[in-house]
Amino acid sequence: MRSFALACCLAPFSLLAQHCGYDFASIIVVRPHAEGDTAVITGLHITLLDSNNLPLLHNGSSWNQFRPNSDYEACAKWQGHFAEGHQVCFPFATDNYVLVIPTGYNTSKMKVLLQDERPRGHIDIRRRMWPKRYMQQVVQLTAFDVYSLCGEYDSEVYRTLEGRPNFAPVDITLKLR
Repeated sequence: MRSFALACCLAPFSLLAQHCGYDFASIIVVRPHAEGDTAVITGLHITLLDSNNLPLLHNGSSWNQFRPNSDYEACAKWQGHFAEGHQVCFPFATDNYVLVIPTGYNTSKMKVLLQDERPRGHIDIRRRMWPKRYMQQVVQLTAFDVYSLCGEYDSEVYRTLEGRPNFAPVDITLKLR
């Protein structure tokens, strides 16, 4: 009887227990590429904007910088800290940019700001031109551009979920300056 009473007292707490490394976490995946090219443009500065067009904050902390999903050496060192300052790779997101955010945000009121702030570097003497640079762009998100990570973060393929489109990164075509 005593063990039954103890089980009844602890049952509500077990419902709140974390059952995967990404409980209450979601991901936004973006794929920026040049017009007529499918290769992801590396080195971009990508920011998630809130409904007021300001960088998204969560409890006063920045949650707005997308990271490349292709630094596999850094990903191999990840120890499971909900992406707090750690680079994390998600196999289903391939070589795109990713941002992990808390679940529950209405992404249909958010936008993504893409900026090409890469250093100019040196002129290409053979072509007598500077490296390609892209114009700044703001892209509106939809409610379907965010995906739950619980049970999916280590999957090679994101499973199909009933009542929503299949997983697809936000495809963004950038134009040259």
